[in-house]
Amino acid sequence: MTRKTIQYLGAASALAMAVSLACAGGASAQGATSTLRGTIYEGQAVETGGSITATEVATGYVSRGRIGGDGGYVLSGLRPGTYRINVTTADGQTVEDLITISLGQVATLDLDVAPVVTGSTEAGASELDDVVVTGRRIFEVRTSEVATNVSQTQINNLPQISRNFLNFAALAPGVRVTEGETERTISAGGQGASAINVFIDGQNQKSTIIDGGVGGQDDSRGNPFPQVAIQEFRVISQNFKAEYEQASSSIVTSVTRSGTNELTGDAFITYQDSDWTSENYRGDEVGVERLQYGGSLGGPIIEDRLHFFAAYERKDETRRNTVALSRSAYAPLFGADTGTFDAPFEEDLFFGKLSWSIDDRQRLDLSATYRTEADIRDFGGNNAYSRANEINTDVSSVVLRHQYQGDGFLNEVQFDFYEYNYNPTALNFSDYGRSYVIFRDDNAAPGFQYNVFNREDTVFNTGGQSNNQDIRQRSFTFRDDLTLNDIEWNGQHTIKMGVKFSAQNMYVNKQFGRNPQFIFDVDARPEINGSRDIPVRVELGAFVEPADVDNNVFGVYIQDDWQISSQLEVNLGLRWDYEDNAVNNDYVTPQSIRDTLNAIQALPGYDFPSYFNPADYITDGRDAFAGAFQPRIGFSFDVFDDERTVIFGGAGRYYDRVGFNFAFDERFKPFQFNKEIFFSVAGGMRGGVNTVAWNPAYLTPAGLDPLLAATPGSGEIFLINNDMEPPRTDQFNFGVRQKFGDFQTALTFAYGKTENLFAWYIANAGSETGNRFSGPTPGSVGHPEFRNLIFFGNNDAEQTFKAMYLTVDKPFDNDSGWGMSFTYTLSESERNGSRDGGLTGFDFDYNRPGLSPTFPTNQDERHRIVATGIVALPFDFRLSGILTLGSGLPFTQFVCPNATNPDICWNGGRPDKEDFLFFPNSFAFRQVDLRLTKEFDVFNGQSVELILDAINVFNFENYSNFEQCFCSSEYRDPRGQYLPTRSFQLGLRYRW
Repeated sequence: MTRKTIQYLGAASALAMAVSLACAGGASAQGATSTLRGTIYEGQAVETGGSITATEVATGYVSRGRIGGDGGYVLSGLRPGTYRINVTTADGQTVEDLITISLGQVATLDLDVAPVVTGSTEAGASELDDVVVTGRRIFEVRTSEVATNVSQTQINNLPQISRNFLNFAALAPGVRVTEGETERTISAGGQGASAINVFIDGQNQKSTIIDGGVGGQDDSRGNPFPQVAIQEFRVISQNFKAEYEQASSSIVTSVTRSGTNELTGDAFITYQDSDWTSENYRGDEVGVERLQYGGSLGGPIIEDRLHFFAAYERKDETRRNTVALSRSAYAPLFGADTGTFDAPFEEDLFFGKLSWSIDDRQRLDLSATYRTEADIRDFGGNNAYSRANEINTDVSSVVLRHQYQGDGFLNEVQFDFYEYNYNPTALNFSDYGRSYVIFRDDNAAPGFQYNVFNREDTVFNTGGQSNNQDIRQRSFTFRDDLTLNDIEWNGQHTIKMGVKFSAQNMYVNKQFGRNPQFIFDVDARPEINGSRDIPVRVELGAFVEPADVDNNVFGVYIQDDWQISSQLEVNLGLRWDYEDNAVNNDYVTPQSIRDTLNAIQALPGYDFPSYFNPADYITDGRDAFAGAFQPRIGFSFDVFDDERTVIFGGAGRYYDRVGFNFAFDERFKPFQFNKEIFFSVAGGMRGGVNTVAWNPAYLTPAGLDPLLAATPGSGEIFLINNDMEPPRTDQFNFGVRQKFGDFQTALTFAYGKTENLFAWYIANAGSETGNRFSGPTPGSVGHPEFRNLIFFGNNDAEQTFKAMYLTVDKPFDNDSGWGMSFTYTLSESERNGSRDGGLTGFDFDYNRPGLSPTFPTNQDERHRIVATGIVALPFDFRLSGILTLGSGLPFTQFVCPNATNPDICWNGGRPDKEDFLFFPNSFAFRQVDLRLTKEFDVFNGQSVELILDAINVFNFENYSNFEQCFCSSEYRDPRGQYLPTRSFQLGLRYRW
């Protein structure tokens, strides 16, 4: 048997074992549902036996449960929403209640079947009467998770311009949402965006191939999902349970809307004129014309049984870029290519869903999503519109989910398909590129070489860009989860267990430099070429075969939520994940690379530094990492047994993953390189350079390929350790949760340590501790097909995160007419190794992470406040707002007198702080967003709502970059600005 066969058998055995164990345990699928539990009383005595049903008010779907011998019940697999709870005891007594439960909650509702006596002071009757009368949302108090629920009320009413529901993830402690010109990133726990994961209806939407955390977010200003189709979502900042996977900072789990027994719908349109946006700090126009529209429709096909829901959203954004020459003397040559041109962004989002209550025990959901977007950009200045790139993103998903509710158990089976395609292409890839340059006077000296780039000044670039990429991840996933609610042993247990198998395919095709780029002497100097029509040289990239690899993912978990008493609960979980080809496990090192490493190692008097052993990187097929065991434990203690004061805490281990795009470099970089070919009218030696006689056939890649094959070129060697492990985070938290009437507060202390962070380092550095290359090169040992540096992947870097979270939440309700939330995060995040903190970064300053100092991470913002409010005003007006304050992110200082590395203090600088109200010199980031709405009732329950958004209403300048050198008189001066500047938007929403 081969080693890979043994691996498959081992993983399959674990999967089979988990399926068999599922007879004794189960799970609810990835936080797409909620759980209601509690105890049934008659006065002070518990009721033994009987039944309980939860009927979803909107759809009529029924969930059933049993009352145990201790009076306890558990209803699992509930969609978030409003439910009518009916209890019938063994002796025929009944009680009814109306409650609302949020996504992912394990909520407690105790009920008393004793008659409520008017004026009674009995505690149980009083509490029951309060719940029945108000029907308000149940707070989740007895949980060890650090989690924040974002309701549909908040999604629909809080101000924003982009209609990206993930913007509101910033309401959770430790989470930061950053908006730039071309993308929006979500980071948490002091780590980058790649450390999060997003689940929609239980489907894992992790980006397994490139950065961004969630598929479709990297390098995109689009939205991952139609906001109108999101019912609510939950951000888990710490201590997520064993059902969650592939995240080391935070989890975002959301549930989509479904049709109801009423035919309802809505339509919206929003508009922002380009003149409704303020200039940036430099006085540059940053105006965007933005039009967004869409709507939803849902209702019954068969009342109480079969419902449909459909949604569509469209986004059109237009920026305008100016193409102009900085050297006006050459304007007549390029006049037709200059001027102002539109840079459009277009996105379409589709969602459809069928929900079928087959009977009172079974439910089937089928949903599909499609997203497509195109963003034309990367032109302006001395780059013609023809040089633009089109960034294309497409995401497709299908989810089929079946629930079966038996006596004391719930089984959930899910099949899903997910595909994310990132496809940036040159807008005119078939049109060769043309750069017109000035060769400065110092090039006229004897022996002048054309290819010394720093002796050229670019005047104008036109024609097509040089690069195309086609990067795709695709997965077919099966998941089976089972929940047992009826286990009693020294308390009540809710045992969860699940298995997962995902067949993944990853495709990477990078055509770097494959569209030829011709360089022309704009002055047509005789000593160079004497013609603007014949190029001085061409640059063309070598073709590299795309990678098309399969990766099989297995996952098994078990979770026990153990109610030891009415006050104490313990959560025990264990998860194991396995991927058979996550980091080029099926890769075989080419013989040319083996020969090069052996030749360098055989040099007399030289050996590679001790931290790099070539044998650890040469492979005939790597063993897959099988040690991803992840224990998780949590507890909550209700101090006074009244669900008001709860002490909680937990610890857990979480394995993440790195994108396949970095492992692809091992396959790609050794054979990818650009070659230069020089031309003249007649060919031959010219100025010390051998030139080729010009032929118009060379204007195509096919015509150039024979020349390319005959021209020397060299790639770079990239190597991955055969025993590389994925990133691993250990989290710890401890806190207290306190309820004051309609307010819920929490104070949490959190700690996380992440290991196995990845970066590229130089293998032939020449010394153990030096931070500059000085070792032997491949060319020096007879292998000119490779360039100077040899890179090896090192994953020894570490990061720590310490934080204190303070949260206050009062949900909006119509009775009080207002709601609010407040989050304060005090944190510190440090790391060593690669400064950029990314999973695919390069570190040219240290030979390995252990030599680098510890420094703040790129996400180390010490103080951050996010507060929201929603207020109902007279005459059906409503005002809402978001306040965001932060102490600012660090920046690296160069020529730094306090440097441990010569001249560099990694992330040693902090931005200047400004005043805000009564807080002098306190915040480097300040933003206030407001929304005012006015609702008009039309007829038959229909309404029209006018919306005005004012974003960054005080036009605070939040700087994103600074002059970094102590040697400059402009040190600390701004060099960039976060978006948005002050912006206004009008909207109209119609509901029926």
